[in-house]
Amino acid sequence: MDANSSVILPNSWPLGYGQHRPVRVAEAREFDRQATATHGIPSFVLMEHASMGVAAVAQMLAPPPTPVLVCCGPGNNGGDGYGTARFLSRWGSPVTVLQMAERAPAGGDAHLEHALFSAHAAVEVLWGAPGALQRHLEAGPGLIIDALFGVGLSRELGAPYGDWIEALNGSGVPILAIDVPSGLESDSGHPLPTAIQARATATMAAPKQGIAPGAPGAAYAGQIVEIDIGLPATHLEALRLPGAV
Repeated sequence: MDANSSVILPNSWPLGYGQHRPVRVAEAREFDRQATATHGIPSFVLMEHASMGVAAVAQMLAPPPTPVLVCCGPGNNGGDGYGTARFLSRWGSPVTVLQMAERAPAGGDAHLEHALFSAHAAVEVLWGAPGALQRHLEAGPGLIIDALFGVGLSRELGAPYGDWIEALNGSGVPILAIDVPSGLESDSGHPLPTAIQARATATMAAPKQGIAPGAPGAAYAGQIVEIDIGLPATHLEALRLPGAV
C-alpha cells in the first residue's frame, strides 16, 4: 500500500492554525529561543508538538496499516523523526526507523526522542552497512519520512548522504519532509548539491524562506503544511497572513 497521491492536504495542522509568512533561519531560531527563555516553554515540548504534527500529516498521506520508513539524521531534525516514529507506532502504523548517522544523538532533545523510541522498538544503524537502504526500499514502504537534515544545513553534503538522498528520490515512494527537504539551504532554497524531492513538507510554525512559493526550494518541497508547535500567540500574530485559513 502506497501513500495516496490524490490526497489534498490542509495548509496547516491543526486546521485552525492558519498560515504565516515565510521566515529566515535566524528568525525561526529566535522564535524558538524566546519561547523557551522568555516564556518558559521547554524545547522538548516544542519538539513533541512538531513530532505529533508530522505524524498526523503522515497518516493523512498513508493511513494505517501502510508501512512507513523513517530516515533519521544526526541532529534535531532526526529528533523530530524519532518522535514522529513513536507517535506513528502508537497510532497503528507499522514503522521502520533508520539511523542514517554515524552515531545516535548524544544529548539534548534529539537524544531523549531517540531514547524514548528505542526503549520499545529497534533502530537500525545504516552507517557502514552497504546495501541496507536499498533492502529497506525494496521491502515496499508506502511512505518515507525525511528527517535527515533541517534548517541548520549550510555546507555541501558529503558521502554517503548524497547517495542516500538519490536512492530515496529514485525509489518511487512518496516522501514527507520534516521542516525542509534534506539537502536544501533553508534561506536560499538551493540544493547542496542534491536534495530530497518531497511529496509534501511539514514545516514548523511557519514556512522557511527557501521553500516558499517562487523560491528555488519550492520545487523540492511539494505541498507545505504548517505545523503548530506551540509558540506563544504573540510570536505568531506577527507572522500570520491576513485572512489565511
